Amino acid sequence: MSGKKLLYVAIVIAVLEILTLAVFGGFSSDATAPGEVMTRIGPVTLYRHDMGLPDFQNVPQWNLLGESAFWRLNKMTTIMLVLIDIFVVIAAFIATRKLREVPGRLQSVFELVVSMFDTLVQQTLGPDGRRHLPMLGSLFIILWISNIIGFIPLTEEPTRDLNVPLGHMLVVLTVVQIEAIRAKGIGGFIKSYAEPFIIMMPLNIIGEIAKGVSLSFRLFGNILGGAIIVIVISYLTKYFLLPVGLNMFFGMFVGTIQAFVFTMLGMTYIAVAVAD
Repeated sequence: MSGKKLLYVAIVIAVLEILTLAVFGGFSSDATAPGEVMTRIGPVTLYRHDMGLPDFQNVPQWNLLGESAFWRLNKMTTIMLVLIDIFVVIAAFIATRKLREVPGRLQSVFELVVSMFDTLVQQTLGPDGRRHLPMLGSLFIILWISNIIGFIPLTEEPTRDLNVPLGHMLVVLTVVQIEAIRAKGIGGFIKSYAEPFIIMMPLNIIGEIAKGVSLSFRLFGNILGGAIIVIVISYLTKYFLLPVGLNMFFGMFVGTIQAFVFTMLGMTYIAVAVAD
């Protein structure tokens, strides 16, 4: 990145820091509680806000099957996932609508991701494993955007909701079991859980479940933990310690690493399942 672009990024971060300090830290002594008026600039009224984690026991939900139903949808999580899916589909359509030998910026980004994962998939699963490239590549892109989207105002990382990592984990484990059956047959698949002795079958099943639990909780814990760290540090320093920069760090760096780790572990589980 050129020095001019870095200067633009620094200016944008500085402006966001000032706005964050003004809204959350509060320049006005008259606004001491969330919701109180800080100042009025012509027709525009600025209110004091409060940065904090949602109350997970009382999040807004859609009760699809009645108030007493167990199955409910977290409104914010559902909205964010739908928006992310729509964005990915539109971006993919635009990038592939007019493919050129000399790619544009958007096509270059998608080609970079595809090329990287194509190499990783072939090295891990072999040439026959390329059929998993669309699933693994899409998994990484969805998780990556879900992890980094939180630094945009009025948004929230869907992966902060445990149900989202659990859902992705179930998809990965389902693919793992299907590939194991495809490679070994039903008999070989069942036999693999009875190795080295039949008495070990319950422990092997528990171990397989533990893979999924660790996979999902690792992603959930890192994303939620990053949000908590940003909030705690921001409160302790009265929002002077770059809350916008912290959000970008935990979003871009930690979010990217966790999306890559989740995808690579899923790929590794498939490789282990189909191994002789």
